[in-house]
Amino acid sequence: MKQLTCLLALALSLNAQAEPLSVSKAVDMRQALDDLTLAAANHELVLVKMQPIDTALAKRGFENPHLRILFIGNETAVRWAEAVEPRLLNLLPLRLTLLQREGRMMVMSDDFELWLREFPEGPAHRMIQVWQAELKAMLEDFLRQ
Repeated sequence: MKQLTCLLALALSLNAQAEPLSVSKAVDMRQALDDLTLAAANHELVLVKMQPIDTALAKRGFENPHLRILFIGNETAVRWAEAVEPRLLNLLPLRLTLLQREGRMMVMSDDFELWLREFPEGPAHRMIQVWQAELKAMLEDFLRQ
């Protein structure tokens, strides 16, 4: 009976772990970049950098024209992170991974769970939750376009 209880508790705890935010939309890479840039602007975020993986890692054999990493953020988030907890600057700018597969664009964020566990309470925890909620709203906006 104890083993069953332990297994059930373990299964529930694994299900409770957060995962990266992700959405999927039937668009090509160019349209996805345009839609994400607009969705970011609607949430006072800007596209800081777009990293094409095919040029960055091609010489090491990882060429893939259907994979990009976007860095988005805003100046206010940087100022807040500096004031609240400078270690949060490691999360900025926020990253989105774009993967095009079979005519659909998958957009995924980083997983914030480790950071939320690192700061289990207080202003830093709330700030990470705000960033997570903002990314979720931005990705929902991306889907509506």
